[in-house]
Amino acid sequence: MKQLQIVFFSLCLLIVVSCIKHDFDAPPIKVDSIPFSANSSIAELKNRYVAGKFVDITDELNIIATVIADDASGNFYKTLVIQDSTAGIELKINRSGIYTTYPIGMKIGVKCKGLTIGDYGGLIQLGKGTYLNNGRSSLSGLEDAVANQFVFAGPRNQTVIPKVKRINDLRFSELSTLIQFDDVEFVDKNPNQTFATVGGGSFLNLDLTSCDNNKIILHNSDFADFSGDKIPVKNGTIVGVFGKFNADNQLLIRNLNDVQFTKDPCGGNGGQDVSKSILEIRNLFSGTTINISDNYKIKGVVISDRTTNNINGQNLFLQDATAGIALRFTAKHSFNLGDELELSVTGIELSDFKGLLQLNNLKITSPKLVSSGNTVTPKVVSIKNLNTSIENYESQLVIIKNAKLSKSSGNTYSGTVKVDDNTDVVDLFTAFTVGGTIATFANDVFPTSTVDVVAIASQFTSNQLLLRNLSDVTVIGGGGTVELKSIQEIRSLFSGTKLNIANDYKIKGIVTSEKNALNIVAQNIYIQDNGAAIAVRFTATQPYKLGDEIEINVKGMELSEFNGLLQINNVPLANSSLINIGQTITPKSLTIQQVIDQFEALEGQLVKISNVNMSKSSGSTYSGTVILNDGTNSIDMFTRSQALFSGTAFNVTPVSITAIVSQFTSKQLLIRTLADIVP
Repeated sequence: MKQLQIVFFSLCLLIVVSCIKHDFDAPPIKVDSIPFSANSSIAELKNRYVAGKFVDITDELNIIATVIADDASGNFYKTLVIQDSTAGIELKINRSGIYTTYPIGMKIGVKCKGLTIGDYGGLIQLGKGTYLNNGRSSLSGLEDAVANQFVFAGPRNQTVIPKVKRINDLRFSELSTLIQFDDVEFVDKNPNQTFATVGGGSFLNLDLTSCDNNKIILHNSDFADFSGDKIPVKNGTIVGVFGKFNADNQLLIRNLNDVQFTKDPCGGNGGQDVSKSILEIRNLFSGTTINISDNYKIKGVVISDRTTNNINGQNLFLQDATAGIALRFTAKHSFNLGDELELSVTGIELSDFKGLLQLNNLKITSPKLVSSGNTVTPKVVSIKNLNTSIENYESQLVIIKNAKLSKSSGNTYSGTVKVDDNTDVVDLFTAFTVGGTIATFANDVFPTSTVDVVAIASQFTSNQLLLRNLSDVTVIGGGGTVELKSIQEIRSLFSGTKLNIANDYKIKGIVTSEKNALNIVAQNIYIQDNGAAIAVRFTATQPYKLGDEIEINVKGMELSEFNGLLQINNVPLANSSLINIGQTITPKSLTIQQVIDQFEALEGQLVKISNVNMSKSSGSTYSGTVILNDGTNSIDMFTRSQALFSGTAFNVTPVSITAIVSQFTSKQLLIRTLADIVP
């Protein structure tokens, strides 16, 4: 009986096992569905935008669109770009890693009621509310906590086919949609150029060009994971989101799969620019504006000086061994006098502006700095030859010898000064526009003596010269011998009334003042020779140091008193020259009474007074007026509040003082540094 039961149980088990299905069903895949239908479109949504305002959506407005860009690569930040059959728009969400929820290719639904339409740089965006950014209202993104109340995930892997366009055929209605350009390439053919700057913290704009020389900016974030990848030097197809910032059209790629450059560039040279001389580039111009179609590059040295503001901050002049040319950038550049630059001119506009040939609309990122501190020797030319052959000298450094400067009204460089070398006359122009560019030396008085002038040959409806800085003008005389006069002889010319020194005189002396301690104005110095001293006021900050021996041409200079102090006034730096350095003047040892008795004769000179007690009506520092007394009399010692030692407490025990004898409505002494005070 027991055996019968076992057999029966085994039979039942066999039947059960035989009924088990061995092919398992796969678990069902969850496909998100959008819980509403569209009752509007992106185009209709964007029609509600009002320029310069933020518009809140107050009615039930639902759209369904496909994500065409997300933040996966880092080239978009807290942003989705969505597109339907009518248009595209940026959707701002305050969250990083949006792509994990709403990736490219996902169809999403957006309930727009409660959201806000605004713009950034003219590009329409969808967000929620506003916030203050540096005092101005900006569009806020949807906060992550509420995003799923407005944005609903739908099916994935939806395809949006980019619209194939020409760069010059883009429309406003196509902003924030997927665009494809064929047969384009980067203007910059530098094989080491990267898409952006790793760690730069901002962005980099690179120019894309078609073979018919139409351009668009490729806008890349420094935070993109491809920012350090090198750009291709070939030609091909690129896909991206069409955007804009103010007046600039832009393209933004999602990742490097959007860039497929495999063909030779437009010039057919495998992406390598061919070096050309500046003269060869100039010869491409035949009188009509062109864009350079071939892959060319040039190299030259910057001969203009941006630091003096005598040319527009977007311009520079570049010269090589063959010629020179003006470069016009789209923004202010940072290249300095003497920088050697190399730049591609492929696709760049070559045009004439008021007679001056220029390479126009260059990006400031276009040139590559090769080296710095280079010099270009100016070409010696007469004004007659310059005027008759200006095209041979344009945008080059020239030197005009033995010239005279003159002006119909005034005596400063500002505006137009005539340069005459007895062969002809040409204008020397210095920027002076009120509210615009003003050269740092515009208000300097030009020398009336014979000069050599180094300048850039240029044109602005007529021929003109442009100075870089005041060192371009060198006084060489007055048409005859310049007579060296002692400082005392120059002082003796003054009879109580302001005058301009008429004769070709020069003086020589040693600088006794120290500008670095800031106890005198940076434009002023005191110089002394064996017999006398005088204050000199330049028209700009002077470069001379204590102990420098200098020579100054004083013809035409003003000799006048300022609050009792005799000075040579409004002296251009070009009228002075350095003769020697490290010279010394031995101060005259005198009592205060002797200084007072011989004050006019001693004015400007270095004196030494011993056994001096210092006091002050209020305070204990050098700043302001300290009273000196040596037992013979008292005199003021003045220290500017700007002086480096003005806050130092003065000695309360007797000291020896070396100082410059000066005046400012009353007699006073000026120390140079605290080294002039010896306990």
